Amino acid sequence: MIQDAVMFSLIIDAPAVTLPNELPEDQLFSHFQNEIIELLENDIEAINYFGLVPDNGADGIDEVLFNGVLFRFDVPQAILGINLEAEPHLVRKAFLNVVENHSPSGNSVLEERGKTKLETTVVFEYYHL
Repeated sequence: MIQDAVMFSLIIDAPAVTLPNELPEDQLFSHFQNEIIELLENDIEAINYFGLVPDNGADGIDEVLFNGVLFRFDVPQAILGINLEAEPHLVRKAFLNVVENHSPSGNSVLEERGKTKLETTVVFEYYHL
């Protein structure tokens, strides 16, 4: 990947997902790939965020946290072929193409807890396409 490449993120809601306790992070993508594809193909409401890679800094503030599981995909703009003004159906299509045809170069799980909410974000990084 080019060092100064612009990275876009897509975050989708995965309200029915529970992370398996003993599953290693490097197996998260293969475990959830079919579910991710289904969400991107069928659920226009699933998009929580699209834009530049966020800092994930809700600082434990319940009003800012999503209570549940999110899937986040960080992909170079050049691979996606879209810009920040792209229509939601084109955003879903571009990220769907990446998810269907490439495995991420890295996976991680980020948790942020507020007083009453727990946001778990599964991050799939596509830095080396």
